Amino acid sequence: MRTIGVYLIYAAVVLRGAVVSIDETYFIAVLGLLAAYGLLLFIETWLTHSDSKVSRLWNSRLQAKSGDFALRFSAAIYLLLQSALVIGLLIVSDYEDFFANLFIPLSLDAVAFFGRRVGYLCIAGFSLALTGALLFSSEGQLFGLAMGGLYSGVCFLFGGYASQVLKAEAARHENQRAFDELQSAHRQLQGYADQVASLAVERERNRLARELHDSVTQTVFSMNLTAQSARLLLDKEPPLDTASPLGTALRTSGQLLRLEELAAHALSEIQSLVSQLKPRSITEEGLPAAIRRLADERGSRDGLQVSLEIHGERLLSEAETLGLYSIVHEALTNIVKHSGVNEATVRLNLSEDVSCLEIEDRGCGFDPQAALNQRGHLGLAGMSERAREIGWSLSVESEMGRGTRILVRRNQAEASE
Repeated sequence: MRTIGVYLIYAAVVLRGAVVSIDETYFIAVLGLLAAYGLLLFIETWLTHSDSKVSRLWNSRLQAKSGDFALRFSAAIYLLLQSALVIGLLIVSDYEDFFANLFIPLSLDAVAFFGRRVGYLCIAGFSLALTGALLFSSEGQLFGLAMGGLYSGVCFLFGGYASQVLKAEAARHENQRAFDELQSAHRQLQGYADQVASLAVERERNRLARELHDSVTQTVFSMNLTAQSARLLLDKEPPLDTASPLGTALRTSGQLLRLEELAAHALSEIQSLVSQLKPRSITEEGLPAAIRRLADERGSRDGLQVSLEIHGERLLSEAETLGLYSIVHEALTNIVKHSGVNEATVRLNLSEDVSCLEIEDRGCGFDPQAALNQRGHLGLAGMSERAREIGWSLSVESEMGRGTRILVRRNQAEASE
């Protein structure tokens, strides 16, 4: 729009100049000066406002922070030449007031090239030049002074407009830069989120691998030994012995019964692990209901009698629900495997001021520090890690022969948020 306005001003001045000076002796001089002004104007517009490669190179150098002396010098020469042409038009013609309009595009360019401060100094120079030329107008000095003030005001007004355009352009570039930085930061955060998700998946895989190694793998290994024992018993006795077949059959039957028990135990372990792969149902039914269901499953499958004490109704986040459920599941699994008792107590307090989870048994107990360092028994470490991930803390109290108590508390920093 700015370029169109500049060319409209130039076209109006050319048309008026041609009409009023066609019968004058200075007609050729006026047309020559106007043509020279138009040629320089076209070159300047092509260099600074077009979308050509030369234009982009010119603007990038002209707007560089360090500046380019050659380009700025070229801009200064352009303004001086155009000013000289306009002053020449004011001198050779009798219609000075109209040709003074050609200083308006120069005022825009002065601020665009050199900024507000230097640009206003250039406009002040234009004002002095055109006022000085108009003072020698045939209309008299008072007319020249008045018209000089008028055109000077118009030039400063357009210079202010150019300054505001530069500020808006700078703000747009800054906003674009900030937008690009935000997009880059968003992509980085998305990458970090993907990495965190991948790490969470990897941790879950490692946990399930530990569970499979500590439970199902060992059970299947025992099944394999039992099957081998049954086969050896069948192969050991001679087929014609009439006294031993009954004893062999009884021993083989015992081994096969043991094999059946081990297979059932392996199946229950696999079902327990598979149930942990469906966390959505846990979050939908809520932690109290999920713990009740888990207690019923342990009772029917492992014979573990779980006493539940649940207080409060504070809502938990999805991460807290899944984390606490996994801790209860791991703790009950350890009780079944290592405590030597078939009774346990789970206390869940979801009051607004206090949030904690407690799992207790009266079994054989153990040394917590030794268990943390013992290879193949990583359940406590896994529970502690899950508690930290959800902003809770886990402590273990246990002594040989006096049972075990696992206490999980919500951190005070998390509770105060």
